[in-house]
Amino acid sequence: MDPYEYTSNGNDNVPADENLADDEIARLEEELTPKGADYYGILNISRSASEDDIKDAYKKLCRFFHPDKHNTDETKKIAESRFQVIQRAYEVLTDAQKRAIYDTYGEAGLTAKWEVGPKFKSTDEMMAEFEKKERLRREKELESLVRAHNDFTLRLDATQILDPYDPPVFTFGQPTQVRKKHPLEFLTRGRVEQLFMRHSFETQIGPQTQAIIGGSMVTQGGMGGGNLVGTIRHTVSPKLWGEFSATILHPRIFTLKTNYNVSADSFVNATFVSRTLSGPPVTSVTAGRRLFKSTTGYITYRTGEWALGSWGDSSRASDKSSVSLGLASAHKQGSYSVELQTGIQASHLAGDYTHKLPNHMVLRLSSSLSSSAGIAVSIGSDHKVSEHIRFGMVLECGLASGVMIKFRASRLGQKFSVPIILSQGLDLRVALGALIVPSSVALALDRYVLTPRRKLRIKEKIAALREEHQEYLATRKQEALDAQLLMADIGQRKRNQEEKKEDGLVIEEAVYGNLNGQDEDEKVDVTLVVQTLVNESRLTIPGGHSKTSILGFYDPCLGEHKQLKVRYRFRHRLHEAIVEDTAHLICPMQSHLI
Repeated sequence: MDPYEYTSNGNDNVPADENLADDEIARLEEELTPKGADYYGILNISRSASEDDIKDAYKKLCRFFHPDKHNTDETKKIAESRFQVIQRAYEVLTDAQKRAIYDTYGEAGLTAKWEVGPKFKSTDEMMAEFEKKERLRREKELESLVRAHNDFTLRLDATQILDPYDPPVFTFGQPTQVRKKHPLEFLTRGRVEQLFMRHSFETQIGPQTQAIIGGSMVTQGGMGGGNLVGTIRHTVSPKLWGEFSATILHPRIFTLKTNYNVSADSFVNATFVSRTLSGPPVTSVTAGRRLFKSTTGYITYRTGEWALGSWGDSSRASDKSSVSLGLASAHKQGSYSVELQTGIQASHLAGDYTHKLPNHMVLRLSSSLSSSAGIAVSIGSDHKVSEHIRFGMVLECGLASGVMIKFRASRLGQKFSVPIILSQGLDLRVALGALIVPSSVALALDRYVLTPRRKLRIKEKIAALREEHQEYLATRKQEALDAQLLMADIGQRKRNQEEKKEDGLVIEEAVYGNLNGQDEDEKVDVTLVVQTLVNESRLTIPGGHSKTSILGFYDPCLGEHKQLKVRYRFRHRLHEAIVEDTAHLICPMQSHLI
Protein backbone atom coordinates (compact mmCIF):
# COMPACT_ATOMS: atom_id res chain seq x y z
CA MET A 1 0.00 0.00 0.00
CA ASP A 2 1.28 3.46 -0.91
CA PRO A 3 0.71 5.85 2.00
CA TYR A 4 0.71 8.72 -0.48
CA GLU A 5 -2.38 7.31 -2.14
CA TYR A 6 -4.27 5.59 0.66
CA THR A 7 -6.40 7.93 2.68
CA SER A 8 -9.96 7.69 3.75
CA ASN A 9 -11.08 10.45 1.43
CA GLY A 10 -8.72 9.94 -1.45
CA ASN A 11 -6.74 13.03 -0.72
CA ASP A 12 -2.99 12.57 -0.62
CA ASN A 13 -2.12 15.91 0.81
CA VAL A 14 -0.14 16.45 3.97
CA PRO A 15 -2.26 16.08 7.15
CA ALA A 16 -4.23 19.14 8.08
CA ASP A 17 -1.94 21.59 9.76
CA GLU A 18 -1.71 24.99 8.22
CA ASN A 19 1.46 25.76 10.19
CA LEU A 20 3.24 23.10 8.13
CA ALA A 21 2.85 25.12 4.93
CA ASP A 22 4.01 28.42 6.45
CA ASP A 23 7.09 30.00 4.98
CA GLU A 24 9.75 29.79 7.67
CA ILE A 25 11.42 33.02 6.67
CA ALA A 26 8.13 34.93 6.59
CA ARG A 27 7.24 33.53 10.00
CA LEU A 28 10.63 34.56 11.33
CA GLU A 29 10.16 38.08 9.98
CA GLU A 30 6.74 38.30 11.62
CA GLU A 31 8.06 37.07 14.97
CA LEU A 32 11.14 39.28 15.04
CA THR A 33 9.54 42.50 13.88
CA PRO A 34 9.52 44.70 17.02
CA LYS A 35 6.09 44.96 18.54
CA GLY A 36 4.63 47.61 20.79
CA ALA A 37 5.09 47.57 24.54
CA ASP A 38 3.71 44.59 26.44
CA TYR A 39 1.67 46.08 29.29
CA TYR A 40 1.69 42.84 31.28
CA GLY A 41 5.46 42.61 31.00
CA ILE A 42 5.90 46.25 32.01
CA LEU A 43 3.96 45.66 35.24
CA ASN A 44 5.51 42.17 35.65
CA ILE A 45 2.14 40.44 36.01
CA SER A 46 0.44 37.50 34.35
CA ARG A 47 -2.31 37.89 31.77
CA SER A 48 -4.82 36.49 34.25
CA ALA A 49 -3.89 39.03 36.94
CA SER A 50 -6.75 40.49 38.95
CA GLU A 51 -7.33 44.22 39.42
CA ASP A 52 -5.78 44.04 42.90
CA ASP A 53 -2.65 42.39 41.45
CA ILE A 54 -2.40 45.18 38.87
CA LYS A 55 -2.70 47.86 41.55
CA ASP A 56 -0.05 46.20 43.74
CA ALA A 57 2.37 45.96 40.80
CA TYR A 58 1.70 49.59 39.90
CA LYS A 59 2.43 50.77 43.45
CA LYS A 60 5.73 48.87 43.53
CA LEU A 61 6.90 50.44 40.27
CA CYS A 62 5.89 53.90 41.47
CA ARG A 63 8.53 53.58 44.19
CA PHE A 64 11.20 53.42 41.49
CA PHE A 65 9.88 55.53 38.65
CA HIS A 66 7.67 58.27 40.10
CA PRO A 67 9.39 61.57 39.25
CA ASP A 68 8.92 62.85 42.81
CA LYS A 69 11.17 60.04 44.07
CA HIS A 70 14.20 61.52 42.30
CA ASN A 71 16.23 64.64 42.99
CA THR A 72 18.34 65.54 39.95
CA ASP A 73 16.88 66.95 36.74
CA GLU A 74 18.41 64.13 34.70
CA THR A 75 16.88 61.32 36.74
CA LYS A 76 13.56 63.18 36.98
CA LYS A 77 13.41 63.41 33.19
CA ILE A 78 14.20 59.70 32.79
CA ALA A 79 11.70 58.74 35.49
CA GLU A 80 8.98 60.87 33.92
CA SER A 81 9.44 59.14 30.56
CA ARG A 82 9.26 55.66 32.10
CA PHE A 83 6.43 56.60 34.45
CA GLN A 84 4.25 57.63 31.50
CA VAL A 85 4.62 54.12 30.08
CA ILE A 86 3.78 52.55 33.45
CA GLN A 87 0.82 54.89 33.89
CA ARG A 88 -0.50 54.01 30.44
CA ALA A 89 -0.20 50.27 31.13
CA TYR A 90 -2.02 50.71 34.44
CA GLU A 91 -4.84 52.74 32.88
CA VAL A 92 -5.44 50.21 30.11
CA LEU A 93 -5.34 47.08 32.27
CA THR A 94 -7.60 48.51 34.99
CA ASP A 95 -10.22 49.51 32.42
CA ALA A 96 -12.23 46.37 31.60
CA GLN A 97 -13.19 47.55 28.11
CA LYS A 98 -9.70 48.72 27.14
CA ARG A 99 -8.16 45.56 28.57
CA ALA A 100 -10.47 43.38 26.47
CA ILE A 101 -9.53 45.34 23.34
CA TYR A 102 -5.83 45.11 24.19
CA ASP A 103 -6.00 41.36 24.85
CA THR A 104 -7.72 40.81 21.50
CA TYR A 105 -6.05 43.30 19.16
CA GLY A 106 -2.95 44.38 21.02
CA GLU A 107 -1.65 47.91 21.19
CA ALA A 108 -2.85 48.59 17.63
CA GLY A 109 -6.41 48.29 18.88
CA LEU A 110 -6.00 51.26 21.17
CA THR A 111 -6.27 54.83 19.98
CA ALA A 112 -3.34 56.20 21.99
CA LYS A 113 0.01 56.81 20.32
CA TRP A 114 3.24 55.64 21.90
CA GLU A 115 6.53 57.46 21.96
CA VAL A 116 8.36 54.13 21.74
CA GLY A 117 7.50 51.63 19.02
CA PRO A 118 8.75 50.02 15.82
CA LYS A 119 10.28 52.52 13.45
CA PHE A 120 8.28 53.70 10.47
CA LYS A 121 9.25 52.38 7.06
CA SER A 122 10.87 54.67 4.53
CA THR A 123 9.24 55.46 1.18
CA ASP A 124 11.52 53.01 -0.65
CA GLU A 125 10.80 50.26 1.88
CA MET A 126 7.07 50.83 1.62
CA MET A 127 7.23 50.77 -2.19
CA ALA A 128 9.26 47.54 -2.15
CA GLU A 129 6.80 45.91 0.24
CA PHE A 130 3.84 47.12 -1.84
CA GLU A 131 5.36 45.76 -5.06
CA LYS A 132 6.02 42.41 -3.39
CA LYS A 133 2.45 42.12 -2.12
CA GLU A 134 1.06 43.24 -5.48
CA ARG A 135 3.15 40.63 -7.30
CA LEU A 136 1.94 37.89 -4.96
CA ARG A 137 -1.64 39.08 -5.41
CA ARG A 138 -1.35 38.92 -9.22
CA GLU A 139 0.18 35.44 -9.02
CA LYS A 140 -2.65 34.24 -6.79
CA GLU A 141 -5.26 35.78 -9.09
CA LEU A 142 -3.68 34.11 -12.12
CA GLU A 143 -3.51 30.81 -10.26
CA SER A 144 -7.17 31.11 -9.25
CA LEU A 145 -8.16 31.81 -12.85
CA VAL A 146 -6.26 28.91 -14.41
CA ARG A 147 -5.78 26.39 -11.57
CA ALA A 148 -3.71 24.06 -13.68
CA HIS A 149 -2.64 20.68 -12.31
CA ASN A 150 -0.18 18.24 -13.82
CA ASP A 151 0.68 14.67 -12.86
CA PHE A 152 3.63 12.85 -14.39
CA THR A 153 4.43 9.26 -13.43
CA LEU A 154 7.38 7.31 -14.82
CA ARG A 155 7.31 3.67 -13.70
CA LEU A 156 10.65 1.90 -14.04
CA ASP A 157 11.61 -1.77 -13.78
CA ALA A 158 15.04 -2.19 -12.17
CA THR A 159 14.85 -5.90 -11.38
CA GLN A 160 17.47 -6.76 -14.03
CA ILE A 161 19.85 -4.18 -12.57
CA LEU A 162 19.77 -5.70 -9.09
CA ASP A 163 19.49 -9.33 -10.18
CA PRO A 164 20.93 -9.59 -13.71
CA TYR A 165 20.78 -12.79 -15.74
CA ASP A 166 23.16 -13.35 -18.68
CA PRO A 167 22.40 -16.64 -20.47
CA PRO A 168 25.46 -18.34 -21.98
CA VAL A 169 26.00 -17.80 -25.72
CA PHE A 170 27.20 -20.67 -27.91
CA THR A 171 28.71 -20.52 -31.39
CA PHE A 172 28.86 -23.83 -33.26
CA GLY A 173 28.44 -25.65 -29.98
CA GLN A 174 31.26 -23.80 -28.28
CA PRO A 175 30.75 -21.13 -25.63
CA THR A 176 31.53 -17.66 -26.89
CA GLN A 177 33.90 -15.52 -24.88
CA VAL A 178 31.95 -12.82 -23.11
CA ARG A 179 33.14 -9.34 -24.05
CA LYS A 180 34.36 -7.04 -21.32
CA LYS A 181 31.58 -4.76 -20.13
CA HIS A 182 31.68 -1.16 -19.03
CA PRO A 183 31.35 -0.79 -15.22
CA LEU A 184 28.14 1.25 -15.62
CA GLU A 185 26.63 -0.86 -18.39
CA PHE A 186 24.36 -2.59 -15.88
CA LEU A 187 22.32 0.61 -15.65
CA THR A 188 21.12 0.10 -19.22
CA ARG A 189 19.27 -3.03 -18.11
CA GLY A 190 16.53 -0.93 -16.57
CA ARG A 191 13.45 -0.35 -18.68
CA VAL A 192 10.43 1.89 -18.69
CA GLU A 193 7.40 -0.15 -17.74
CA GLN A 194 4.77 2.57 -17.80
CA LEU A 195 4.46 6.26 -18.56
CA PHE A 196 1.44 8.21 -17.35
CA MET A 197 0.64 11.89 -17.79
CA ARG A 198 -2.40 13.89 -16.78
CA HIS A 199 -3.19 17.56 -17.14
CA SER A 200 -6.23 19.49 -16.02
CA PHE A 201 -7.26 23.09 -15.56
CA GLU A 202 -10.19 24.61 -13.74
CA THR A 203 -12.06 27.81 -14.41
CA GLN A 204 -14.95 29.60 -12.74
CA ILE A 205 -17.99 29.86 -15.01
CA GLY A 206 -20.44 31.07 -12.38
CA PRO A 207 -20.60 32.23 -8.77
CA GLN A 208 -20.97 28.63 -7.59
CA THR A 209 -20.01 26.65 -10.68
CA GLN A 210 -16.63 25.47 -11.91
CA ALA A 211 -15.64 23.73 -15.13
CA ILE A 212 -12.69 21.34 -15.29
CA ILE A 213 -11.12 20.07 -18.51
CA GLY A 214 -8.55 17.34 -18.24
CA GLY A 215 -6.65 14.90 -20.36
CA SER A 216 -4.60 11.82 -19.60
CA MET A 217 -2.46 9.33 -21.49
CA VAL A 218 -0.67 6.13 -20.60
CA THR A 219 1.78 3.90 -22.43
CA GLN A 220 2.79 0.40 -21.35
CA GLY A 221 4.49 -2.43 -23.17
CA GLY A 222 4.60 -0.57 -26.48
CA MET A 223 0.89 0.20 -26.37
CA GLY A 224 -0.87 3.31 -25.23
CA GLY A 225 -4.09 5.21 -24.95
CA GLY A 226 -5.60 8.40 -23.67
CA ASN A 227 -8.79 10.26 -23.05
CA LEU A 228 -10.29 13.68 -22.38
CA VAL A 229 -12.55 14.35 -19.41
CA GLY A 230 -14.94 17.23 -18.84
CA THR A 231 -16.33 18.01 -15.39
CA ILE A 232 -18.94 20.45 -14.13
CA ARG A 233 -18.95 21.12 -10.37
CA HIS A 234 -21.77 23.07 -8.76
CA THR A 235 -22.37 24.13 -5.18
CA VAL A 236 -26.09 24.19 -4.45
CA SER A 237 -25.75 25.38 -0.86
CA PRO A 238 -23.12 25.35 1.90
CA LYS A 239 -24.34 21.84 2.71
CA LEU A 240 -24.79 20.35 -0.77
CA TRP A 241 -22.55 20.14 -3.82
CA GLY A 242 -22.27 17.83 -6.79
CA GLU A 243 -20.24 17.24 -9.94
CA PHE A 244 -20.72 15.43 -13.24
CA SER A 245 -17.87 14.07 -15.36
CA ALA A 246 -17.82 12.46 -18.79
CA THR A 247 -15.05 11.19 -21.04
CA ILE A 248 -15.06 12.45 -24.61
CA LEU A 249 -13.24 9.54 -26.26
CA HIS A 250 -13.68 5.79 -25.93
CA PRO A 251 -14.14 4.16 -23.53
CA ARG A 252 -17.06 6.33 -22.47
CA ILE A 253 -17.41 6.73 -18.70
CA PHE A 254 -19.98 8.90 -16.93
CA THR A 255 -19.51 9.82 -13.26
CA LEU A 256 -21.84 11.65 -10.89
CA LYS A 257 -20.71 12.65 -7.39
CA THR A 258 -22.75 14.30 -4.66
CA ASN A 259 -21.98 15.31 -1.10
CA TYR A 260 -24.39 16.46 1.60
CA ASN A 261 -23.37 17.70 5.05
CA VAL A 262 -26.22 16.64 7.30
CA SER A 263 -24.76 18.64 10.19
CA ALA A 264 -21.43 19.93 11.39
CA ASP A 265 -20.61 16.39 12.57
CA SER A 266 -22.05 14.11 9.88
CA PHE A 267 -22.10 13.77 6.09
CA VAL A 268 -23.34 11.54 3.27
CA ASN A 269 -21.86 11.25 -0.20
CA ALA A 270 -22.60 9.08 -3.21
CA THR A 271 -20.78 8.24 -6.45
CA PHE A 272 -22.37 6.77 -9.58
CA VAL A 273 -20.16 5.40 -12.37
CA SER A 274 -21.60 4.13 -15.65
CA ARG A 275 -19.60 2.54 -18.46
CA THR A 276 -22.59 1.42 -20.48
CA LEU A 277 -26.29 2.16 -20.72
CA SER A 278 -27.08 -1.55 -20.84
CA GLY A 279 -26.83 -1.79 -17.06
CA PRO A 280 -27.33 0.32 -13.94
CA PRO A 281 -24.37 2.39 -12.72
CA VAL A 282 -21.91 1.13 -10.13
CA THR A 283 -22.93 2.97 -6.98
CA SER A 284 -20.90 3.81 -3.89
CA VAL A 285 -22.53 5.41 -0.84
CA THR A 286 -20.61 6.65 2.22
CA ALA A 287 -22.04 7.91 5.50
CA GLY A 288 -19.76 9.38 8.14
CA ARG A 289 -20.00 11.01 11.53
CA ARG A 290 -17.57 12.61 13.92
CA LEU A 291 -17.31 10.30 16.91
CA PHE A 292 -14.79 12.25 18.98
CA LYS A 293 -13.13 15.65 18.79
CA SER A 294 -10.72 14.67 16.02
CA THR A 295 -11.99 11.22 14.97
CA THR A 296 -14.51 10.42 12.25
CA GLY A 297 -16.10 7.06 11.57
CA TYR A 298 -17.58 6.07 8.23
CA ILE A 299 -19.27 3.19 6.43
CA THR A 300 -19.21 2.66 2.66
CA TYR A 301 -21.35 0.34 0.57
CA ARG A 302 -20.33 -0.37 -3.02
CA THR A 303 -22.76 -2.20 -5.28
CA GLY A 304 -20.30 -3.37 -7.90
CA GLU A 305 -21.88 -4.33 -11.22
CA TRP A 306 -25.51 -5.30 -10.65
CA ALA A 307 -28.82 -5.82 -12.42
CA LEU A 308 -32.22 -4.27 -11.96
CA GLY A 309 -34.67 -6.77 -13.40
CA SER A 310 -33.83 -7.15 -17.08
CA TRP A 311 -31.61 -4.06 -16.98
CA GLY A 312 -28.08 -5.39 -16.68
CA ASP A 313 -26.43 -8.80 -16.42
CA SER A 314 -24.84 -9.49 -13.05
CA SER A 315 -23.83 -13.05 -13.96
CA ARG A 316 -20.82 -11.77 -15.90
CA ALA A 317 -19.93 -9.01 -13.48
CA SER A 318 -16.24 -8.69 -12.69
CA ASP A 319 -16.79 -5.95 -10.10
CA LYS A 320 -18.50 -7.35 -7.02
CA SER A 321 -20.15 -5.57 -4.10
CA SER A 322 -18.36 -4.73 -0.84
CA VAL A 323 -18.88 -3.00 2.50
CA SER A 324 -16.22 -0.95 4.32
CA LEU A 325 -15.98 0.34 7.88
CA GLY A 326 -13.34 2.87 8.80
CA LEU A 327 -11.98 5.38 11.27
CA ALA A 328 -9.96 8.48 10.40
CA SER A 329 -8.36 10.87 12.85
CA ALA A 330 -6.16 13.95 12.59
CA HIS A 331 -4.31 15.63 15.44
CA LYS A 332 -1.55 18.16 15.90
CA GLN A 333 1.29 15.67 15.50
CA GLY A 334 -0.17 13.65 12.62
CA SER A 335 -3.07 11.45 11.62
CA TYR A 336 -4.14 7.83 11.30
CA SER A 337 -6.83 5.79 9.56
CA VAL A 338 -8.06 2.20 9.74
CA GLU A 339 -10.38 0.46 7.29
CA LEU A 340 -11.97 -2.99 7.18
CA GLN A 341 -13.55 -4.09 3.90
CA THR A 342 -15.52 -7.26 3.27
CA GLY A 343 -16.66 -8.22 -0.20
CA ILE A 344 -17.58 -11.08 -2.49
CA GLN A 345 -14.49 -10.63 -4.62
CA ALA A 346 -11.92 -9.40 -2.09
CA SER A 347 -11.59 -8.31 1.53
CA HIS A 348 -8.87 -6.37 3.28
CA LEU A 349 -7.79 -4.75 6.53
CA ALA A 350 -5.73 -1.62 6.02
CA GLY A 351 -4.33 1.16 8.12
CA ASP A 352 -1.87 4.03 7.97
CA TYR A 353 -0.23 6.41 10.39
CA THR A 354 1.37 9.78 9.73
CA HIS A 355 3.66 11.53 12.21
CA LYS A 356 5.16 14.99 11.88
CA LEU A 357 8.86 15.38 12.56
CA PRO A 358 11.00 18.51 13.04
CA ASN A 359 12.14 20.57 10.05
CA HIS A 360 8.87 20.07 8.16
CA MET A 361 9.38 16.31 7.74
CA VAL A 362 6.53 13.81 7.76
CA LEU A 363 6.87 10.06 8.43
CA ARG A 364 4.22 7.75 6.97
CA LEU A 365 3.59 4.09 7.84
CA SER A 366 0.91 1.89 6.31
CA SER A 367 0.04 -1.78 6.02
CA SER A 368 -2.70 -3.95 4.58
CA LEU A 369 -3.83 -7.56 4.73
CA SER A 370 -5.80 -8.55 1.66
CA SER A 371 -7.45 -11.77 0.54
CA SER A 372 -6.25 -11.13 -3.01
CA ALA A 373 -2.84 -9.49 -2.55
CA GLY A 374 -1.74 -10.88 0.82
CA ILE A 375 0.29 -8.70 3.16
CA ALA A 376 1.68 -5.34 2.10
CA VAL A 377 3.67 -2.89 4.21
CA SER A 378 5.03 0.53 3.31
CA ILE A 379 7.06 3.25 4.99
CA GLY A 380 7.65 6.70 3.62
CA SER A 381 8.74 10.22 4.45
CA ASP A 382 7.87 13.65 3.16
CA HIS A 383 10.10 16.70 3.40
CA LYS A 384 9.39 20.36 2.79
CA VAL A 385 12.27 21.73 0.71
CA SER A 386 10.91 25.26 0.37
CA GLU A 387 7.63 27.11 0.73
CA HIS A 388 6.01 25.41 -2.26
CA ILE A 389 8.27 22.41 -2.97
CA ARG A 390 7.98 19.04 -1.24
CA PHE A 391 9.97 15.88 -1.82
CA GLY A 392 9.19 12.43 -0.51
CA MET A 393 9.82 8.75 -0.95
CA VAL A 394 8.06 5.55 0.04
CA LEU A 395 9.15 1.92 0.18
CA GLU A 396 6.44 -0.69 -0.43
CA CYS A 397 6.84 -4.42 0.20
CA GLY A 398 4.22 -7.07 -0.49
CA LEU A 399 3.95 -10.79 -1.05
CA ALA A 400 2.25 -10.26 -4.40
CA SER A 401 3.60 -6.86 -5.40
CA GLY A 402 7.24 -7.44 -4.50
CA VAL A 403 9.50 -4.54 -3.54
CA MET A 404 9.02 -1.06 -4.98
CA ILE A 405 10.41 2.34 -4.05
CA LYS A 406 8.71 5.54 -5.12
CA PHE A 407 10.19 9.03 -5.30
CA ARG A 408 7.82 11.95 -5.47
CA ALA A 409 8.16 15.71 -5.84
CA SER A 410 5.48 18.38 -5.95
CA ARG A 411 5.31 22.11 -6.47
CA LEU A 412 1.96 23.85 -6.20
CA GLY A 413 -0.26 21.86 -8.61
CA GLN A 414 2.58 20.03 -10.36
CA LYS A 415 3.43 16.48 -9.26
CA PHE A 416 6.20 14.20 -10.47
CA SER A 417 6.41 10.56 -9.39
CA VAL A 418 8.94 7.82 -10.18
CA PRO A 419 8.01 4.33 -8.90
CA ILE A 420 10.88 1.86 -9.32
CA ILE A 421 10.26 -1.90 -9.15
CA LEU A 422 13.22 -3.49 -7.39
CA SER A 423 11.98 -7.07 -7.08
CA GLN A 424 9.02 -8.99 -8.48
CA GLY A 425 8.81 -11.06 -5.29
CA LEU A 426 9.36 -10.28 -1.63
CA ASP A 427 13.14 -10.02 -1.15
CA LEU A 428 14.10 -8.85 2.33
CA ARG A 429 17.70 -8.15 1.29
CA VAL A 430 16.58 -5.82 -1.48
CA ALA A 431 13.98 -4.23 0.78
CA LEU A 432 16.56 -3.53 3.49
CA GLY A 433 18.97 -2.02 0.99
CA ALA A 434 16.21 0.10 -0.53
CA LEU A 435 15.35 1.38 2.93
CA ILE A 436 18.89 2.14 4.08
CA VAL A 437 20.51 3.62 0.97
CA PRO A 438 17.88 6.25 0.00
CA SER A 439 17.26 7.11 3.65
CA SER A 440 20.98 7.65 4.22
CA VAL A 441 21.21 9.82 1.12
CA ALA A 442 18.15 11.82 2.19
CA LEU A 443 19.49 12.33 5.73
CA ALA A 444 22.90 13.35 4.39
CA LEU A 445 21.27 15.75 1.96
CA ASP A 446 19.17 17.26 4.73
CA ARG A 447 22.06 17.54 7.16
CA TYR A 448 24.82 18.77 4.86
CA VAL A 449 22.88 20.70 2.21
CA LEU A 450 19.34 21.69 3.19
CA THR A 451 19.89 22.41 6.89
CA PRO A 452 23.03 24.57 6.36
CA ARG A 453 21.22 26.38 3.56
CA ARG A 454 18.21 26.98 5.80
CA LYS A 455 20.41 28.18 8.68
CA LEU A 456 22.27 30.52 6.35
CA ARG A 457 19.03 32.05 5.10
CA ILE A 458 17.79 32.49 8.68
CA LYS A 459 21.11 34.03 9.71
CA GLU A 460 20.99 36.46 6.78
CA LYS A 461 17.38 37.33 7.59
CA ILE A 462 18.19 37.98 11.25
CA ALA A 463 21.09 40.22 10.22
CA ALA A 464 18.81 42.13 7.86
CA LEU A 465 16.16 42.55 10.56
CA ARG A 466 18.75 43.77 13.05
CA GLU A 467 19.94 46.36 10.57
CA GLU A 468 16.39 47.37 9.68
CA HIS A 469 15.36 47.84 13.31
CA GLN A 470 18.69 48.99 14.74
CA GLU A 471 17.32 52.43 15.63
CA TYR A 472 14.42 50.91 17.56
CA LEU A 473 16.69 48.37 19.29
CA ALA A 474 19.14 51.11 20.26
CA THR A 475 16.30 53.17 21.71
CA ARG A 476 15.00 50.20 23.72
CA LYS A 477 18.51 49.48 25.01
CA GLN A 478 19.00 53.07 26.16
CA GLU A 479 15.60 53.07 27.88
CA ALA A 480 16.52 49.85 29.69
CA LEU A 481 19.86 51.29 30.82
CA ASP A 482 18.09 54.43 32.02
CA ALA A 483 15.63 52.27 33.96
CA GLN A 484 18.53 50.35 35.52
CA LEU A 485 20.05 53.65 36.60
CA LEU A 486 16.84 54.60 38.40
CA MET A 487 16.54 51.17 40.02
CA ALA A 488 20.18 50.86 41.11
CA ASP A 489 19.88 52.57 44.51
CA ILE A 490 16.66 50.80 45.48
CA GLY A 491 18.04 47.50 44.22
CA GLN A 492 21.14 47.90 46.39
CA ARG A 493 19.03 48.82 49.44
CA LYS A 494 16.84 45.74 48.89
CA ARG A 495 19.95 43.58 48.63
CA ASN A 496 21.28 44.92 51.93
CA GLN A 497 17.91 44.30 53.59
CA GLU A 498 17.74 40.72 52.32
CA GLU A 499 21.30 40.01 53.44
CA LYS A 500 20.37 40.93 57.02
CA LYS A 501 17.44 38.47 57.09
CA GLU A 502 17.91 34.87 58.15
CA ASP A 503 15.76 33.71 55.24
CA GLY A 504 16.58 36.57 52.87
CA LEU A 505 16.71 36.16 49.08
CA VAL A 506 19.88 37.74 47.69
CA ILE A 507 20.43 37.85 43.93
CA GLU A 508 24.11 37.10 43.31
CA GLU A 509 23.91 37.16 39.52
CA ALA A 510 21.20 37.52 36.88
CA VAL A 511 22.03 37.30 33.18
CA TYR A 512 19.59 37.54 30.27
CA GLY A 513 20.21 36.74 26.61
CA ASN A 514 21.86 34.02 24.55
CA LEU A 515 23.46 32.05 27.37
CA ASN A 516 24.94 29.45 25.02
CA GLY A 517 26.64 32.02 22.80
CA GLN A 518 30.27 33.05 23.06
CA ASP A 519 29.61 36.73 22.37
CA GLU A 520 29.26 38.66 25.62
CA ASP A 521 27.39 41.41 23.76
CA GLU A 522 24.48 38.96 23.42
CA LYS A 523 24.02 38.94 27.20
CA VAL A 524 22.92 41.65 29.60
CA ASP A 525 23.50 41.87 33.35
CA VAL A 526 20.16 42.37 35.11
CA THR A 527 21.24 41.51 38.65
CA LEU A 528 19.98 44.68 40.33
CA VAL A 529 16.81 44.72 38.20
CA VAL A 530 15.89 41.23 39.37
CA GLN A 531 16.76 42.17 42.96
CA THR A 532 14.19 44.98 42.82
CA LEU A 533 11.56 42.40 41.83
CA VAL A 534 12.12 40.53 45.12
CA ASN A 535 9.25 41.16 47.52
CA GLU A 536 9.17 39.70 51.03
CA SER A 537 12.06 37.33 50.18
CA ARG A 538 10.22 35.97 47.18
CA LEU A 539 10.86 36.49 43.46
CA THR A 540 8.01 36.06 40.97
CA ILE A 541 8.34 36.70 37.23
CA PRO A 542 5.14 35.62 35.41
CA GLY A 543 5.40 33.86 32.05
CA GLY A 544 3.45 34.25 28.86
CA HIS A 545 5.45 37.18 27.48
CA SER A 546 9.04 37.96 26.59
CA LYS A 547 11.16 39.27 29.42
CA THR A 548 12.31 42.13 27.18
CA SER A 549 9.10 43.87 28.27
CA ILE A 550 10.24 44.02 31.91
CA LEU A 551 11.52 47.48 32.81
CA GLY A 552 15.32 47.33 32.87
CA PHE A 553 15.48 44.48 30.34
CA TYR A 554 16.19 44.76 26.61
CA ASP A 555 16.82 42.37 23.72
CA PRO A 556 20.61 41.98 23.32
CA CYS A 557 20.37 39.32 20.59
CA LEU A 558 17.39 39.75 18.27
CA GLY A 559 16.50 36.43 16.66
CA GLU A 560 18.59 34.26 18.99
CA HIS A 561 17.40 31.84 21.67
CA LYS A 562 17.11 33.79 24.91
CA GLN A 563 17.11 32.57 28.52
CA LEU A 564 17.30 34.08 31.98
CA LYS A 565 19.82 32.70 34.49
CA VAL A 566 19.41 33.70 38.13
CA ARG A 567 21.93 32.70 40.79
CA TYR A 568 20.76 33.58 44.29
CA ARG A 569 21.32 32.83 47.99
CA PHE A 570 18.48 31.78 50.23
CA ARG A 571 19.17 31.01 53.88
CA HIS A 572 22.85 31.48 52.98
CA ARG A 573 22.74 28.56 50.51
CA LEU A 574 23.48 29.01 46.81
CA HIS A 575 20.73 28.33 44.25
CA GLU A 576 20.56 28.64 40.47
CA ALA A 577 17.67 28.69 37.98
CA ILE A 578 17.63 28.94 34.19
CA VAL A 579 14.30 29.57 32.44
CA GLU A 580 13.18 30.23 28.88
CA ASP A 581 12.33 33.71 27.67
CA THR A 582 8.56 33.33 28.04
CA ALA A 583 8.58 30.92 31.01
CA HIS A 584 7.63 31.90 34.55
CA LEU A 585 10.12 31.96 37.40
CA ILE A 586 9.43 31.56 41.12
CA CYS A 587 12.20 31.71 43.73
CA PRO A 588 13.16 30.25 46.09
CA MET A 589 12.60 26.59 45.19
CA GLN A 590 14.21 23.44 46.53
CA SER A 591 14.95 22.26 42.98
CA HIS A 592 17.20 25.29 42.41
CA LEU A 593 19.62 24.26 45.18
CA ILE A 594 23.16 23.69 43.89
